[in-house]
Amino acid sequence: MLVFFIHGVATRDACYSSNLQQLIKTEFSHREEKNPHFYAGFWGSALTDMGKIWNGIDEDLAAVKKKYPKIDTEEIFRYRPFREGLFSQFLGDFFTYMNLDKGREIRKTIAQQLYNFIKQNPDDSELHIVAHSLGTVILWDVLFSDRFSAKDPALSIRAMIRELENQTDVKLKHQVNLKSITIMGSPILLINMMLDVRPEKVNQLAHSYSSEQPLRWLNLIHASDLIAYPLKASLHLDENSYLKFEDEYLLEDVNLAEKTARSLGQNELAMVLGSSDAHKSYWNCPQTARLITNNILNQRKVIFQNLLKTVIHHLSQVKGMTPISDEVMGIKLNYHSKNIRKGDLYLQFPDKSGKIYLYINAINVHHVYVLDSDNELQFGGYVGWIDQEGLMEKLELIKGLMINR
Repeated sequence: MLVFFIHGVATRDACYSSNLQQLIKTEFSHREEKNPHFYAGFWGSALTDMGKIWNGIDEDLAAVKKKYPKIDTEEIFRYRPFREGLFSQFLGDFFTYMNLDKGREIRKTIAQQLYNFIKQNPDDSELHIVAHSLGTVILWDVLFSDRFSAKDPALSIRAMIRELENQTDVKLKHQVNLKSITIMGSPILLINMMLDVRPEKVNQLAHSYSSEQPLRWLNLIHASDLIAYPLKASLHLDENSYLKFEDEYLLEDVNLAEKTARSLGQNELAMVLGSSDAHKSYWNCPQTARLITNNILNQRKVIFQNLLKTVIHHLSQVKGMTPISDEVMGIKLNYHSKNIRKGDLYLQFPDKSGKIYLYINAINVHHVYVLDSDNELQFGGYVGWIDQEGLMEKLELIKGLMINR
């Protein structure tokens, strides 16, 4: 089993995936599975040096300051942290990749590294690809674009994958079967307006698979990651498609600053404080490792391993949520409990480990209750009418994460 990583923007360290690899190994160990072989593809040396670009910007601003000493450069060039951060890094690296020569150099590097990885493990014919950020765009481009010449390295990569070998005249000795793809923090939905890969090209790959062994494709989206977008609806997959594609959302606040700002209703500030960290968070996230492992091993049920705990955590974070008294917690309830009896069953967990009841009283106070499989109360709380919208948004998000499981 081979797991090949493709990094994204602003990556200059070849060890970028080390933490995630270790987390995945831990997941494999917990499931008593043999660890896969890992390879961190690295093409960061071909990327634009944004430091030099910003040195030039600083010179220009200094010239303005010299000419107009009383001027505040922060007024004529606002929001520098955002400009210098993820925004310029992503744009700079993206345009580097789209450069004809640089893009080909990057694809050549990835092709050579993937070939070496496959060659070094001749007894492993099962390939799983994990890509992040701009790396997901490169992967999408390599797999599906029609824009390449006959000698482009993208065709060599296709030739290594048995499901794609008929799309190229390149013949290679070492080949593998592509079993799963996991993308993280992906802007494919937006970038594809330029690449213009039609859904039919994606379905063409799906036709290489069977109902017994479909291609599993997971799109991980952190809720605070401004680069990441869902993709499933845009693929127009047939109901019986052999490409099993899922968008999966990660809800955790990425840092204390974002959490604090959101709790105070300062959503714009929270966006600034959390977006960059959110885009990088996948590499150090145990939940990401769990979901990738699920995808590699085709063990989707493991997603629900701590579902009850996860739901309670997210409900407790709702602004204005007042938990019910600790004296009530733990008391075994049945359907005759006052508020639960009057309320509606809002959601039954797909793994049958719990359920959520919602009760709205006469003065529009929203009560929410989480019961386990034994109908024992695990969480209860309420919000006033001011915060009811936030509660309902959180409930709908939780439902969306579970509804198709």
